[in-house]
Amino acid sequence: MKKILVVYYSKTGNTKRAADDIARELDADVEAIEDKRKRSGIWGWITSGRDGMKKMKTEIETSGKNPAEYDLVIAGSPVWAWNMAPAVRTYLENNKASIKEYAFFVTSGNTPSEKIVPYMKEIMGREPLAHTGFNTAEFKNKETYDKKIVKFIGKTRKV
Repeated sequence: MKKILVVYYSKTGNTKRAADDIARELDADVEAIEDKRKRSGIWGWITSGRDGMKKMKTEIETSGKNPAEYDLVIAGSPVWAWNMAPAVRTYLENNKASIKEYAFFVTSGNTPSEKIVPYMKEIMGREPLAHTGFNTAEFKNKETYDKKIVKFIGKTRKV
C-alpha cells in the first residue's frame, strides 16, 4: 500500500474540506501549510492576488512531515489570480527534490485545474500523476463534488 501525504493551504476552508475528504478516502496523512504573511482584510486580498500573479514565495510553517517518506504527495491550493497560492508554491519549491510522485487539486471560483498544470510543471519539472479542481458551484452540489472526489481518487490509486 502506498504511503500518501495530502498537503494544502486554505484561506476560506474550501481547500481544507477537499484535502480532508481526499485524505480520508485514501487513508492518507494530512498537513496544513501555514502562510506566515497576514492575508486578511482588503489589503490582504489585494496582496494575495498580486503575490499569486507574480508567482511569489512566502514564509511558511508546517507540522514537519517529511515528504521524502511518502510515495505520493497530493498538493491542494486555492487559485489566486489564475495561479496557485504562494504558500503552496513555496512548499513545492522547498521540497521538490524529495517528492517522489505528485498530484494536485485546486479550489477556485471557476478556474479549471488544467490552467494550473503548467505552473506545477514549472516548479516540479515533470507532469503531475493526476489533477482536479473544485469550483464554487461544485462545492455547493454534493453529488457533483462527490463524483469529482471519486474520479480523482481513482486516478491516484491507478498510479
